[in-house]
Amino acid sequence: MENKIKETFDGGVTEEQINKWKGQYGKVIRIDVVDDGDLHVGYFHRPRLETMSAVTKMAKTDELKSSEVMFDNCWLGGSSAMRQDAVLFLEATKQLGTMLNSCRSSLKNL
Repeated sequence: MENKIKETFDGGVTEEQINKWKGQYGKVIRIDVVDDGDLHVGYFHRPRLETMSAVTKMAKTDELKSSEVMFDNCWLGGSSAMRQDAVLFLEATKQLGTMLNSCRSSLKNL
């Protein structure tokens, strides 16, 4: 994000609100999308198993709808334009997908 930020849209989310979300959901993920110098910030929590089940089922027939399910069920707050503008939405959902690959695991035969 080399370009200078002209304006930030974050829905007025405060550190206090973020800390409340952390207490409620554990981890809070911030996604930043820059569009023509404007910074759009969205806050999300990790998906629950029910959400993942719905996303997986929907992805078989409509990947865009599955992205909407993930976005809507993990959304905490931020720039409303992230949900309303298709380009911002797609960029945010691309980052949401990387959230699923953020953990590492290993298997050991004992």
